[in-house]
Amino acid sequence: MKKTQKLLSLLLALVLCVSLLPLSALAAEDVTDVGGETIADVTEAPVTDGETYSGTCGENVTWSLNTDTGVLTISGKGAMTNYEWMNPAPWHSYQTSIKTATIQSGVTTIGDSAFNGCESLTSVTIPDSVTTIGGWAFTRCASLTSVTIPDSVTTIGDLAFASCVSLTSVTIGNGVTTIGDNAFSSCASLTSVTIPNGVTSIGSSAFNGCESLTS
Repeated sequence: MKKTQKLLSLLLALVLCVSLLPLSALAAEDVTDVGGETIADVTEAPVTDGETYSGTCGENVTWSLNTDTGVLTISGKGAMTNYEWMNPAPWHSYQTSIKTATIQSGVTTIGDSAFNGCESLTSVTIPDSVTTIGGWAFTRCASLTSVTIPDSVTTIGDLAFASCVSLTSVTIGNGVTTIGDNAFSSCASLTSVTIPNGVTSIGSSAFNGCESLTS
């Protein structure tokens, strides 16, 4: 009987000691691997600059996106690929992270639906090597406030800037000859537009729904 009591006392003492251990000491034995590291290692790792994704978006054109800075860079020479809703741009999965788009000199076109739905995009840099802005290129870029289209651009495609509801200022370069159907439709904050002398065609409903447009 005394042996049994001693054994129970030892077990109770052991349980009590274990219950007093820090939670981290217990967890250290039970962590699982995450990408080859333990959870404890991941927690203690230094903060990085975010994930960087990259790929191709044309025969000789590439893209790179840092999801921490929100900067998407398009570089290379020649035309970008044209996309559509069934075949979206390769950065579509990360589009909520895109805040700035920088298209570098050498790229000659902005592809159809390239930035369609990039609702966090606030600014875009278009170089003077670009000659065409494709249809739906910037549709529903709700945070885009201004855009400067260089003189090298000759064509602004259908719905290119449609539903850019925060767009207040647009500068259309002197080289533009064609503004497509609904190109700036539903840009509710747009107050004024200057159309250069070289424009020979303005598509139907190009400025439909621009309720703030006064001149």
